[in-house]
Amino acid sequence: MNRKVVKVNKHVVEIPEQNLWDMPSRDSGFSIFKRRIGELMQLNGNDDTAIDDDDLISFYRMGESETFVLSALGCAGY
Repeated sequence: MNRKVVKVNKHVVEIPEQNLWDMPSRDSGFSIFKRRIGELMQLNGNDDTAIDDDDLISFYRMGESETFVLSALGCAGY
């Protein structure tokens, strides 16, 4: 898989270049949601290792936006 390297807010982040149609079936909606939250936390300089699945699953089930979740978790910039 190819990766695109982007510099955002003095941080270098690698973004996988992947066509949505080629995504493996193991990527559930929740895993994509969790990965997106982790990416946004990294972009803003927050530690994404502190996120637990139990914390995120309730937000995911309620259909909360990424911005709301990051704000609820106390991430800077949201």
